[in-house]
Amino acid sequence: MTRTTTRTAEATAPGQRGFTLMELLVVLVLIGVVAGLASLSIGDGAERKMRSEAERLAAILRLARDELLITGESDRALGLRRDGYSFLELVVLDDHTREWRPLVDPQLGPRQFEQGLLELQLELDGERAPLPQTGGWQPHIRLGNTGEMTPATISLLVPGRDLVRHIRIALEGQVEVLDAIPQR
Repeated sequence: MTRTTTRTAEATAPGQRGFTLMELLVVLVLIGVVAGLASLSIGDGAERKMRSEAERLAAILRLARDELLITGESDRALGLRRDGYSFLELVVLDDHTREWRPLVDPQLGPRQFEQGLLELQLELDGERAPLPQTGGWQPHIRLGNTGEMTPATISLLVPGRDLVRHIRIALEGQVEVLDAIPQR
């Protein structure tokens, strides 16, 4: 009889004790919470890139508008392609010839997106305007030295996904970034 008692005492010794089901569940819940927070902070790379590019383009439009208001320089324009954008300035070549040329500036462009990551679309007067994929720059949105701009909506989207941000530009020069375009 003493043998059975000895075995029971050995099985319940403090050094031989395992984890309880409750302890395992608490650890699993904590791991799940930490993993959930980590995935929320990391987020979707394409969506984050699209949001930051939309905010960047809107901020640069405001900057260019404010710069023209302060300096009173000649008009500028924003040229768009499906794969990027650049600010343009009107250069007088001779008495009869003027040409839009891209500004080579770290802030104002040209800016080209990574292939297949982002794409631009343009809407003027409620209709979608065709944008070239590559090639030279054409003026699409004019910026005047009195603060006015061509009214338009620029959409940044991730090809093949339902991710889109809109930049609405008003005639008086107001620029706002929207998740969705409100119905009129």
